[in-house]
Amino acid sequence: MKLLYDYQAFTANRFGGISRYFYHLRSALRQQGIEARIAILFSNNEYLNQNVWSRAQTFRYFLGYRLTNRLFSLINRLWSSVQVLQKQYDLFHPTFFHPYFLKFIGNKPFVLTYHDAIKDKFGDKYGHVDNTSKAQKQLLLNRAAHIIAVSENTKADLIELFQLQADKITVIHHATYFRELTVPDTFQIQTPQSYLLYVGGRESYKNFAPFLQALTPLFKKYPSLTLVCGGGGTFTVDENQLVEQLGLTDRIIYYAINDPILYRLYQHALAFVYPSLYEGFGIPILEAFAAGCPVVVSNTSCFPEVAQDAALYFDPESAHSIQQQVESILVDPELRQSLRQKGYLRQEAFSSEQLVHQTLEVYRRVLALNEKADVKVPSHYSAQ
Repeated sequence: MKLLYDYQAFTANRFGGISRYFYHLRSALRQQGIEARIAILFSNNEYLNQNVWSRAQTFRYFLGYRLTNRLFSLINRLWSSVQVLQKQYDLFHPTFFHPYFLKFIGNKPFVLTYHDAIKDKFGDKYGHVDNTSKAQKQLLLNRAAHIIAVSENTKADLIELFQLQADKITVIHHATYFRELTVPDTFQIQTPQSYLLYVGGRESYKNFAPFLQALTPLFKKYPSLTLVCGGGGTFTVDENQLVEQLGLTDRIIYYAINDPILYRLYQHALAFVYPSLYEGFGIPILEAFAAGCPVVVSNTSCFPEVAQDAALYFDPESAHSIQQQVESILVDPELRQSLRQKGYLRQEAFSSEQLVHQTLEVYRRVLALNEKADVKVPSHYSAQ
């Protein structure tokens, strides 16, 4: 089996869930002796950059600025188009939704992974989420040989929003590679004595500003409590103004993160809190489980499917609900320990081995069907 992935998730994205997903998938496939190439010439993605076998592939690392992002993305698209056109692969798996390859792919099959329906479900309500129109996605989803959805919730969204047949979609849950992450005991970071952890982006649908406002009474009630924000970029001017208005300047700390830093942040936190209004899966939940961190999440979208009984839930649009559930975990050590134990058990359902095995099964089914469709009917049969 020869697989080709494209450049999209690895250009102008140093980190992120989608590029991490494809990076680890490709790594695992290569370990099984399967040829899996990425059609790329320039990348600023740290997952590729830090790995020996990735660097052995011919691509140059670049610093991500707006102009260089656009230039190298265009060059990568042209290079990827050539690779698709040459057809030296059995199956193509684009890493995002640009339809550039459709004019070159011919009858070669491709599989598409659909991560979340935020833009397609809510339109412009949550601002800029991605650059792809629903019509472009519909075209790709219709043409794809098969679709991978990362949760049952996302599969239901696909069927509702794009009128797809259920048997064209296979649910393959994400995995967390924090289960295999080895952080030396000598690697330690300085953290506050008592803190809640927030991870990742803070844009509109992430619900960060309302979450911060909901927590403000708890900061006043518990003077030693701190909120640590890991990743997602430094705070914007508007975010800093909100923090100042709420009187929380000394109660919020930002950390730039890599995997070892993030693992330690999970380990020492009182709880990881995920107030997002909507997600396709929620990988940080699995990361928290793997690191032994209690989880408190929204009761929306895919979260109950992923966390089940291993988390506390709140209504993300109710300040009272957020306060109540977060405070319950602050004051109850036995509850925190119970959630840690349940998290360790729940993470067993999301192994990297299972993700790779299920993805390979999808690839094999697609190739088998494609080969069957290519079988020519002998002329003496067609004449009868």
